[in-house]
Amino acid sequence: MVRSVRNQVEKPTFSVSIKIRIHGDLKRTVDLCQKAESAGISWISVHGRSVEERHQPVHYDAIKTIKDSVSIPVVANGDVKSLKDVEAIHQRTGADGVMVARGLLANPALFAGYEDTPLQCVQDWVDIALEQGTPFTCFHHHLMYMLERVTSKQEKKIFNILSSTSAVLDYLRDNYGVR
Repeated sequence: MVRSVRNQVEKPTFSVSIKIRIHGDLKRTVDLCQKAESAGISWISVHGRSVEERHQPVHYDAIKTIKDSVSIPVVANGDVKSLKDVEAIHQRTGADGVMVARGLLANPALFAGYEDTPLQCVQDWVDIALEQGTPFTCFHHHLMYMLERVTSKQEKKIFNILSSTSAVLDYLRDNYGVR
């Protein structure tokens, strides 16, 4: 597939990358990465878990093995929740970059050095979502991520069953001073 994309454009000015999860047999993962490199891939993002290992620890050693077996940039992914994690993962894997997914959804201010989502960030999301007419399910779901570390178990139960924008806005105003 990579070779096909590369062959469609003469002297492509864009990069082509893949994101993979590791296979239970690391040799198969390394082989796949080397084949992708041979096909002309620009870089590889590696999530350090197999599909079955959803909430298990990340195999950073596997990412390092992949990094050591290809000459293209490798981006590490998995369990990044703080700037300290970014540095530790970089040191441990030698990766050329670190990709963040759920950690950034939970704390959009992560790269500013905040351990938890500041309320100003919640306020900014509310303002943007209202201004852009964001559908309620997206608006509410993103707030659930952002408030995950800020709310108690009981508060989560209450917040998660709110079913309208006005109910969410009332809740945020009454409990956090977010207008």
